[in-house]
Amino acid sequence: MTNYKELELKAKMGDARSMKLLEERGNKLEKLSIRDELGRQLTWCPAAIPELLLQCIDEMYEQISITDIDTDVTIEEESFHSCRIEGADTTQEELFEIFRAKRKGVKGEKMILNTYRAVKYLNVSQKRDIETLVDLWNILTDGVSEESGFRTSNKTELHQAPEVDLLDYCMKQFFEFYHGDNIKSPYIKMAILHFYFVYMHPFRDGNGRIARLISTDFLIRSGLENFSAITLSKTINETTDAYYRALDWSENSLLDVTPFIQYMLKTVYDNFYEVLEGQQKYSQDRVNWEEVFE
Repeated sequence: MTNYKELELKAKMGDARSMKLLEERGNKLEKLSIRDELGRQLTWCPAAIPELLLQCIDEMYEQISITDIDTDVTIEEESFHSCRIEGADTTQEELFEIFRAKRKGVKGEKMILNTYRAVKYLNVSQKRDIETLVDLWNILTDGVSEESGFRTSNKTELHQAPEVDLLDYCMKQFFEFYHGDNIKSPYIKMAILHFYFVYMHPFRDGNGRIARLISTDFLIRSGLENFSAITLSKTINETTDAYYRALDWSENSLLDVTPFIQYMLKTVYDNFYEVLEGQQKYSQDRVNWEEVFE
């Protein structure tokens, strides 16, 4: 995975090797049909995505078997882990009481129940547009946030977000890419959508949870229905440092979002591996794809 922050810092200080590496990487990039707030096309590096990884993911997906019980339990666990990433201090042992007794005395418990409601909403809602995002935000922040609606500042906890006046442009870019015929692999497209949503950061609160919800939802709507019983947020929760690092490295001078694509593909692979191990269906050695990535 390319550490753009280190390379760019060294290049600015005149390091010839770093400048050469950035130039070589730039020559490998392909433009995406989605633009940042200044109208510049984002890029990615297909050569840095091993075909074997995509093949393994496809093969593993076909081996996973699910039931309706798995799906319901997964929604609860997805809600739990997604909120843990955002700082909810509820423990896994408390999940049963939260969902069976509908306990919601503290903020973390309300966050989890709200996320559960948001998943259910996506399951019945057919459209995917700005109104859908607003509905998600209203569900997720109900009773847990005093912030209101779309952000009014360019400064977020992660980065310098696009100018508020350019949010409409970014949102249009997001949905044109979402609904467009552009990237063959749904996993790669999901990663790009996830990154872009976090990058544009449209709301004052709840952006991370929405990004993870629409990522899984996009995969389900792409025909990968087993994702209704797969908890990607669990793996992200276990690797939060790498998650935020991949987001950070994907904001670079080359507009190359490959670091986040690599992270999300590795996350899907690791998640599938764990699921198949639990179903006693996978006996091959686990690959650490981070060591394979360019």
